[in-house]
Amino acid sequence: MSATHKLNIGVVLDTICPWCYVGDRRLQRALEMAKTKWPDFEATVSYEPFQLDSGLGKGLDKQQVYLKKFGDRATAIHERLAETGKEEGIEFSFGGKMSNTLDSHRLIDYAKLHGLEGTQHKVIQSLFRRYFEQEQDIGDHSVLLDAAEEAGLDREQIRDYLQSTDGLDALQTKMEQFKKLGVSGVPFYIINNRFGISGAESSQAFVDAFDKVFSD
Repeated sequence: MSATHKLNIGVVLDTICPWCYVGDRRLQRALEMAKTKWPDFEATVSYEPFQLDSGLGKGLDKQQVYLKKFGDRATAIHERLAETGKEEGIEFSFGGKMSNTLDSHRLIDYAKLHGLEGTQHKVIQSLFRRYFEQEQDIGDHSVLLDAAEEAGLDREQIRDYLQSTDGLDALQTKMEQFKKLGVSGVPFYIINNRFGISGAESSQAFVDAFDKVFSD
């Protein structure tokens, strides 16, 4: 018998968005909560690209970028994130380098198209951990290759892919589509292509949204 509580969830994110990392932890917990609430619950989750700053360069000092963007508020923002992160099992660290996220999105897209089920999320988890907790530069191809290999992808195939222009046009088209749909910030969650959630809501808020979709 097919599940009557079945969802398709699209997660629009950027790999240098800290609230996307928080939101991912909360969504994963919500999926587990939903399995308890509805024994036949099934969800297919896909991850879609968004760039907070498509003009960002490479190898920029993260602290300087934060200071330029947030000014005197940077310290308070980081303190709030650190506190929230600990609640979700994330140890945020705000040093290191920041780079354009286009190639990281290309890797995520490749994992979706060519990886096994779950590979795309494994890549995203690795990228988040490396960038936000280990202060690695996810614009550096060697870091992307490490993340790909950790997720079970072939390192040499990914190296060739990143050195080419494969997937770029399709990726840009996707990002333009989400902008046309009105997505202006991330994380953004699209449930069954008709219900949207903006921001890193609580796990319970996700479950409540699932309930609303099932009730409609």
